Amino acid sequence: MKGIILAGGTGSRLYPLTKVTNKHLLPVGKYPMIFYPISRMKEAGIGEILVVTGREHMGDVVA
Repeated sequence: MKGIILAGGTGSRLYPLTKVTNKHLLPVGKYPMIFYPISRMKEAGIGEILVVTGREHMGDVVA
């Protein structure tokens, strides 16, 4: 099964925190915000996850 995470947007309402960091990489508790949907998808047995971002932050998320 495949999953999609929509992680686009500029994060303008979180400025200045998002000046240099994508909003999905900001910490929420112990982990970056994007960790939580990824971990839930893995728990659900989803083996392939596509993260859709804006062009300006693509290199921040792609590993």
